[in-house]
Amino acid sequence: MRILFFFLIGIQFYAQNSKIDYFKIVNDKSTIDKQYVFSEKTFSADINFVLKNDSVFKPFFKPFVNLGIYNKRHWLKIPLYNNSDITNFVYEFNQTNIDSLSLYLVKKKKVIRQFKEKGLYFHKNNTPAFLQNRYAYVYDINIPKQDSIVLYVKANVFDDSFKTMNVLWSKDNYKNREREIKIRSTYLVVFLGIVFLIILLSLAMLFFTKQKLYFYYIGFLFVVFLQITGVRYFISPILIENTLFFGNNFEEMLGFLVIFFVMHYTDNFLNLKEYYPKVSKATKYGANFSLLIFFLALFLRKYEWFYSFSYVFSKLFLLIISVTLYFFAYKLARKKKLMGYYFLIAYAPLMLFMGHFILTAMKLTNSYNPLEWEVVIFIEIIVLTIAMAHRYYLMMKQNSDYQKAIIKEQERGIQAMIEAQEKERSRIARELHDGVVQQIGSVILKSRSILAKMNLLDTKESREMLEMLENSNQDLRTISHQMMPRALKELGIVSALNDLLENSLGYSKINYSLEHFNIKERLPKKIEITIYRIVQELINNIIKHSKASEVSIQIFNTNNTIILIVEDNGVGFDKKISINGIGLLNISSRLDMVNGDVNFEPSPKSGTLVTIKIPLINS
Repeated sequence: MRILFFFLIGIQFYAQNSKIDYFKIVNDKSTIDKQYVFSEKTFSADINFVLKNDSVFKPFFKPFVNLGIYNKRHWLKIPLYNNSDITNFVYEFNQTNIDSLSLYLVKKKKVIRQFKEKGLYFHKNNTPAFLQNRYAYVYDINIPKQDSIVLYVKANVFDDSFKTMNVLWSKDNYKNREREIKIRSTYLVVFLGIVFLIILLSLAMLFFTKQKLYFYYIGFLFVVFLQITGVRYFISPILIENTLFFGNNFEEMLGFLVIFFVMHYTDNFLNLKEYYPKVSKATKYGANFSLLIFFLALFLRKYEWFYSFSYVFSKLFLLIISVTLYFFAYKLARKKKLMGYYFLIAYAPLMLFMGHFILTAMKLTNSYNPLEWEVVIFIEIIVLTIAMAHRYYLMMKQNSDYQKAIIKEQERGIQAMIEAQEKERSRIARELHDGVVQQIGSVILKSRSILAKMNLLDTKESREMLEMLENSNQDLRTISHQMMPRALKELGIVSALNDLLENSLGYSKINYSLEHFNIKERLPKKIEITIYRIVQELINNIIKHSKASEVSIQIFNTNNTIILIVEDNGVGFDKKISINGIGLLNISSRLDMVNGDVNFEPSPKSGTLVTIKIPLINS
């Protein structure tokens, strides 16, 4: 009896240990949370071994399988029982960066179907649409109603942690999933196009500003572009490993480049050198250290320990750097520095994503990351690009304001110089008129008196001497009037121009005419002086260079704008040669003082036509 009792207990114990807890399929979409896991570091088990050794599997009753980065080879045993009315299913294995992936359908310990190997080393067997491959590997399987089957999945992953969430879809329902994938794939293509355009925009900003900030940002964008496009899905990983020397863990190596560019552009972006010099120095050292690791990795990639090191270190280092820089960005934001706000917004999703990524790699969480990498990096790039464009705008505005300030200062200098010239002219004219002219007049009167007493007044020599004195006195009087004409001070611009033309052209062979319209009141003093000096300059040029026989001047007021037209029938002038002349520069400088402009063009009379416009409102 005792033997029989122990025999029955043994049978029951064996039955309990050999009992399979099936995952029951009850609807058209099921996330598998009942499975068994077997992981190994060295021995590579085959399907025959795992079929004969159920004891190596450990139950895993969670939908998200997270086995860290330390084991390279993994087996999943997924018992399925079809309790639904569906027979055609699609099994979705959603970790894409698997080096090799094998699937076996097993019934009663016998393999009834073996699928072709998929994974990075078997890209020809993967889904034809590589963008769909960003989301999952899929298999069509058939399970009869009220029947069971066991999936055995063998996954080798050498440069990442084993983390997957497996889903079973009905064949019909998976069509909706495919549409969703295509939409997301389209978004990814659009995003890549946006990133490419941002790279071009950044190149333009680099060209115009010559700032290192945009160089480092372009480098960051380019590396991210490579990561997001998933180089593995475009080019055979064998080619990458053997030709580009990046090794199987090239994503982590690109991560070191990301750190290099991120740290440098953040240093420039936040202007840490100005606000936190020591932090800026440490940031540059950290960036260069990351670049050094990248080059060392080209030689260390052949050592298996480097896979785990590079995987953890690149993520952990980036997280530490991001948190540190995030802290100083927060301090800058507290100081109301605009770039600090941008940095906080751009890096908030990335820090959450990276924090979960590290926890997953270290097996400290069994929850699936709710954030998509593409979405996180999209937010970062968009916010940073807006910030860079805003920074560029502020820099251009600052440069424009600086240029305007220089021009305004130059205008003030020119105005001060012109005002000083006018004051000096007025002083000299007054000295000539009230001093020298009066003294020469007195000398002429005394000379006449003396010569008359000596009976020498009618001699030839006396007449010539007195005539020379009178001519000199008249010349001085004319110069005095030209330097500061009395008519301009007392009667206005029209009378002053009449005197100017009469004194300048009255005794020459040049005929002149002056017409004026709607000049009923005195113009502002600054405008009258400006018009007088410009006409004076133009008349001098006509006398010296034009060989003209006729000069026409028109001045009129229309719509609160003074129009001055000076036209001659001379030989004209070469604008390219004359435009930099002192006289024309003086004209431009004077017009700048009253917001006026000047236009030189050939005259219908074969000479020169000068048109000047001066607004009365802004002057």
